[in-house]
Amino acid sequence: GQINPHFLFNSLNVLYSLAIDKKEDLTNAILQLSDILRYVLYDIEADKISLSKEIELIKNFIAFEKNRQIKNSKITFNYSIDEQKEIYPMLFLPLIENSFKHGLKSGVQNPYVNIDVTEEDTAVLFCVSNNFKTRISKEQRTDKGIGLKNIKENLAIIYPKKHTFKTEIKEGVYRVE
Repeated sequence: GQINPHFLFNSLNVLYSLAIDKKEDLTNAILQLSDILRYVLYDIEADKISLSKEIELIKNFIAFEKNRQIKNSKITFNYSIDEQKEIYPMLFLPLIENSFKHGLKSGVQNPYVNIDVTEEDTAVLFCVSNNFKTRISKEQRTDKGIGLKNIKENLAIIYPKKHTFKTEIKEGVYRVE
């Protein structure tokens, strides 16, 4: 439930570079960051939030990240849901952030991130996948994937025995469902 200082630092650098270049996108980027921070600071206090707010957060995050987009990258976001359905807040964004951080910015050729949010009966299905370039082995990693651990723990508490969480690495593609 806390803002990642690294995300905030990088976001301020994006705004700074847009300001130096006197790009017209600066005002939009400030609004996008403002909406993201408002959501993270205020909206996540609720036990549940409408999917429409979560979708809006994802759209703002993607739009903001496009300000520092990697060449030849492709980002797709598809959703088909009842936007009034409610879910626990901030379940999706950390997974999307990981896709940008470890996928788009990994140095892979023609990087992409695909995000899908759909509905099946009473369930909300979320899937994010990205290609990536392996830099170091799992044994060499210094971070221990605390974000994924936190999401798994949240799901177990909020949706006990009513959820699935799967990750898969196959042929240079990382997928979370």
